[in-house]
Amino acid sequence: MLRNWTIQKKLVAGITLLSLIFAFTAVSGITGLRRYRSLAIEVEQRADEILFAHDLNRCAEILRQSQSRMSRLENNIGMIESVFSPSEVDVERVAIENALVEMRLKLERYQQHIQEVAQSNQSSLLVDRDLQRDSLTEISAIVHLVDQYWHSPTYHRDLPLGDTLNKLVETTHDHFDLIHRGMAEFREDAHQKYVGWMWSWSAYTSLALGAVILLSWSFRTLVVKPFQTLLSGSRLVAGGQFGHRIDLGTNDELSELAEAMNAMSQRFMDAYAKERNLNRELEKKVRDRTRELIKNEQLASVGFLAAGVAHEINNPLAAIAFSAEELGDNVEDLSSLSPTPIEQEIYNNLHKNLRRIQDQAFRCKDITDRLLDFSRLGDSRRSETDLKTLVDELVAMVVKVGKFQCKTVRTHCEDDVFAHCNRQEIQQVVLNLVTNAMESVDTEGAVDVYVTHQDGCAAVIVQDNGCGMDQEVKEHLFEPFYTRRQDGTGTGLGLSISYRIVSQHHGSLIAESDGVGKGSRLVLLLPTEASSASLSENHESHWNHEPQKVA
Repeated sequence: MLRNWTIQKKLVAGITLLSLIFAFTAVSGITGLRRYRSLAIEVEQRADEILFAHDLNRCAEILRQSQSRMSRLENNIGMIESVFSPSEVDVERVAIENALVEMRLKLERYQQHIQEVAQSNQSSLLVDRDLQRDSLTEISAIVHLVDQYWHSPTYHRDLPLGDTLNKLVETTHDHFDLIHRGMAEFREDAHQKYVGWMWSWSAYTSLALGAVILLSWSFRTLVVKPFQTLLSGSRLVAGGQFGHRIDLGTNDELSELAEAMNAMSQRFMDAYAKERNLNRELEKKVRDRTRELIKNEQLASVGFLAAGVAHEINNPLAAIAFSAEELGDNVEDLSSLSPTPIEQEIYNNLHKNLRRIQDQAFRCKDITDRLLDFSRLGDSRRSETDLKTLVDELVAMVVKVGKFQCKTVRTHCEDDVFAHCNRQEIQQVVLNLVTNAMESVDTEGAVDVYVTHQDGCAAVIVQDNGCGMDQEVKEHLFEPFYTRRQDGTGTGLGLSISYRIVSQHHGSLIAESDGVGKGSRLVLLLPTEASSASLSENHESHWNHEPQKVA
């Protein structure tokens, strides 16, 4: 429960407990001092009372002794006349008179002392006040009787003065014993009270000490230790250990501060993780863009080279094709002159070989035309093109080709997928992607073509379940003249030209495959709107490609 208190409440409780301990200690000290003061006053009073009681008993003894001696002297005077007897009797008479005066004086002071003590409302610790007053009253009555006997004009030896004095001695002695017994009882009672006070003081001291220890432990556990934990956790977080969490186990202001520190650490971790992921993405993009730039540079270099090679080869190819055609015409002229069967067979072979020469020459010309097309990309006009219509028309045309009629092509097209591109060039790219996918699957394979939106771009995805690609093929797939066909057909320029067309459109062409035999997936991404770079490129395309044409 204490852990759920606020720091202010804990401090108020601690200060209150300390105040109670201080007040309890102060009250105990003041009470002890007052008891000590009362005891000292009572002891002082009882010391005076003991002295008074002793004086009364002493005076009574003097009176009895003097009266006894005087009685003996008077008896001696009656029996034997002595010269000194009268003077000795007078001495004893003076002694008795002085003793009576002193006793009356002591008794008066004693009674005055008792009256002052009674007026001060101080309780007796030695003798019961009523019993003490009764004893003094009795002594006073006997003293008064003795005084009457002594000063009586008819005083003679037959009066009971001796018995009265004996009674006075006994009474004062009893009074003195009463005071003495009271002192003994007071000593025993004081000892018992002292023991009780010591036990009480020990218990109170132990209780106060326990409260101080409890308060110290609570302060250390609930305030000091959470502060230390918070400080060490803050140092760890400041040192970069953002995964460290501070748990104080309380529900006070320090706990709120620890939760704020944990939330701040979590935000640091989230920001750091986000920054790290962003850095990885940027590094990947940089690597991809670098690879694309290298490929573009390679393609540009190949384009310059291809333009020059195609231009230089076209003239010899044209001469070869023209010469083969002229020789074919000559062979036909010779075969019309009624040759012999052997000659006719020779003419037919010549005509067939010449036709093969012409076909291969035209094939070489087609390759050089492709090279020229590869070097002249970019000189095109772009507009908003409906990719769904383009793909539907293209697939409808491809499935009619004889070698593809036994294979399955499925389209999955969304409506309103438009791209800012050159329709003929993108149609050539999609055609290359579809035909490559069709050629990579067997008769039981299938090709799926998706037209959709992806990452804010128009996307054409061609997916097949054919032979698939390994990592090496994916790395070199878009390089010129790179082909892995087993039949040896193809020039390896289709995907290179497609890649360059897509790059000119500020799009991307991504090849994906889980491995050999697991199919392939080619993703074509095109911008949906014209960018400033494409607009400037449309204005400057003739200037950019003029050196390629010259080459």
